[in-house]
Amino acid sequence: MSLTRTTPPATEPVSVEAAKAWLRVSHSEDDALIGDLIESACEHVETRTGLALITQSWRERLEDWPRDRMSASGLAVQLARAPLVSVEAVRVRAGDGALTDWNSDEYRVETGVPGRLVAILPFALPRPEARGGGIEIDFTAGYGETPDEVPAPLRAAILHLVAASYGADRGEGGESPPAPDMVDRLLAPFERVRL
Repeated sequence: MSLTRTTPPATEPVSVEAAKAWLRVSHSEDDALIGDLIESACEHVETRTGLALITQSWRERLEDWPRDRMSASGLAVQLARAPLVSVEAVRVRAGDGALTDWNSDEYRVETGVPGRLVAILPFALPRPEARGGGIEIDFTAGYGETPDEVPAPLRAAILHLVAASYGADRGEGGESPPAPDMVDRLLAPFERVRL
């Protein structure tokens, strides 16, 4: 399995200005560092929760439908990032190696969290005839285009991670990720639940 971001978010869920206010930093000497820490903290939060915070596009390549993300009926599969906004294409590899589009009349998309593809009966999730990236799914996920659309606890977790890393970087005894206890508590309600 591989997951590749095809269109990055237009902005980060926390601005450098918001992080500087949180850190009580009034100078601009560390703006680049703080920006890097925000990016790193955001990546940590997204990876840990399986969420896309600001709207972004992804391509997921699978050998086969992942059992740990399939429904008990085998008719639905959870996508790798949520909240799901849309599915642009689902392609399945034929025996000759060519990718063919799965007819969108044969499935429906459940947006939001967790975000799923559901085969419409009498159809089923198509099986790839060839392995090696047998399935490709292009989709868009995220809470919205602006930081204000991202839930406050997720933005707070990013700020706590930035503060811990910034303090550690400056030799002030702060923690470095893995996340401090407060981050664990903020992220707990957003942790991915498997089907």
